[in-house]
Amino acid sequence: MASRLTAAVLLLALLSACATPPLVRLDTGQGPRWEYRPSSSQQSVKVDTEAFEESLTQLVLNAPLKLRPAQQGWLVRASHPGPREDTRWQRLMSKSFGGLCEPGQRSEHCLSLLDDMMGLSEWDKLGVALGLSLDPLKESISQAVQDTLAPQLFYTVIATGLITWAVLAANPEPVFTKAAALISVLLLVYLGAETFLEVVDASHELKWTTDRATTWKELEHASQRFAKRIGPKVARVLVLAVTLVVSQGMTGGAVLLASRLPMLPSCSEAAAGAARLGLNLANVGQVTSVAVVGSTIVISLPATAVAMTAQSMGGSVAAAGEHPSAFRSWGSYSGLRSALGSAGKGKQWHHIVEQTPGNVDRFGPHALHNTENVIPLEQGLHTRVSGFYSSIQQEITGSRSLTVRQWLSTQSYGTQRQFGLQALEQIRNGTWGVGQ
Repeated sequence: MASRLTAAVLLLALLSACATPPLVRLDTGQGPRWEYRPSSSQQSVKVDTEAFEESLTQLVLNAPLKLRPAQQGWLVRASHPGPREDTRWQRLMSKSFGGLCEPGQRSEHCLSLLDDMMGLSEWDKLGVALGLSLDPLKESISQAVQDTLAPQLFYTVIATGLITWAVLAANPEPVFTKAAALISVLLLVYLGAETFLEVVDASHELKWTTDRATTWKELEHASQRFAKRIGPKVARVLVLAVTLVVSQGMTGGAVLLASRLPMLPSCSEAAAGAARLGLNLANVGQVTSVAVVGSTIVISLPATAVAMTAQSMGGSVAAAGEHPSAFRSWGSYSGLRSALGSAGKGKQWHHIVEQTPGNVDRFGPHALHNTENVIPLEQGLHTRVSGFYSSIQQEITGSRSLTVRQWLSTQSYGTQRQFGLQALEQIRNGTWGVGQ
């Protein structure tokens, strides 16, 4: 009886451990660590086929892609033929776009079952499987890149980032740095913590399976298993994140990367998704690493990249040990005021991205009236900010006729938010003002 009881207790403990909901921890290296336990009902940002094709087309047109081959430690252009012959790895990636050839067939546009795969490295096999797993997106990718790149060449480019990320994800407790960290945080923003952890686990399984594969059919089976686990909706986000990060945005730093974020679909919804994690979407380029320890996701970043809600309101995250409250949004400012009440003695509510009619039409009310975009400000500071936005500041906007508000209304959500945060800091310290 005692042994049965012990077994039952152990089983319950194991089930509880497996069922532990994910925890997101923000580590700035100074002060408190902010933590947030996402709701299991959290919805991912929807990216359908049409939005995927439109966004991918913009990225390819506006951000020349670069490739990091397995044999080299530097970036080389992949948008045109180079003086050197393609490596075996690059040829495999290109052929994987065509899938497996028909039995008995050899072709430069597909992987032949007649070819011996025993000489393939683990990197090669993982890359082939990842290439094959994107088969459901093949038509959309071809449609998006047909005017700028050959689809096979694009596969080669994207496979680079996918392989690098998947290899890191396959580690027992993965730590993503540099480009892989940015891909990870974009996946978190668009997919949510639970789905992100599922993609990490699926990558671990894919790496384990492809390492042991000895036939093309086994690689195909591994790719199909991976594709089934993540699904086309997740695959679209993964391809877009990799495309954005392996573009020239990496060489331009966080600012240039932020300027390209609006090319991603549903950017305003993604900003809200970032806020749920305690992040400013416009500043995700400042993330230095993302680590996965069990069901805890640790994001290392400077304090400037943490959402203002986390620092001043505790809206979407809370200091470690405190109970975090969830991100909330409303369809009107009156709804927000009714729910949140007064901003506090001597304070007024302030929209970082202003609630102008144009912004409401472009981004929707929920992107503006939420606990990430609306913060309490001292009344005097709020008055100075409003006056500044109503003034003409040629040195800042480059316009002699438009007010700051009018000029800003033409910018993207991310740009408006970044400017709004900068304006608060500059006006508070006296650098910007109506008479300056």
